[in-house]
Amino acid sequence: MRAQGLPPALRIRRRLDFLRVQSQGAKHHVRHFLVFVVRNPTRLELPGASLGVTVTRKVGIAVVRNRIRRWVREAFRRERPSFASDVEMVWVAKRTAAAGNYAEVYADMQQLSQRLRAREGRAT
Repeated sequence: MRAQGLPPALRIRRRLDFLRVQSQGAKHHVRHFLVFVVRNPTRLELPGASLGVTVTRKVGIAVVRNRIRRWVREAFRRERPSFASDVEMVWVAKRTAAAGNYAEVYADMQQLSQRLRAREGRAT
């Protein structure tokens, strides 16, 4: 059986990368998250879009924060083919994320991918 996790190459892990995406990226608001999205042409040789997740202590206790991170990573893993391969995203959880569930997080991910595809269609 093939591993279905999110490989490290597709995760944003360094603080500098988080700050770069947050300062240069376009802001998108979805139900439980603020999402920063930036196009990085140097990523084209990598296998797909990359993801970073920030969940602060304001959202809840560690168990809740970790659950939200897992939900976002899983939704991204399932929805990754719909994102362009040069996209870098940082998902910042709003306080309302603690009251949400996986289905809502997945719906947010789908909504964002549709928004980005629509915007990409208008740009060409």
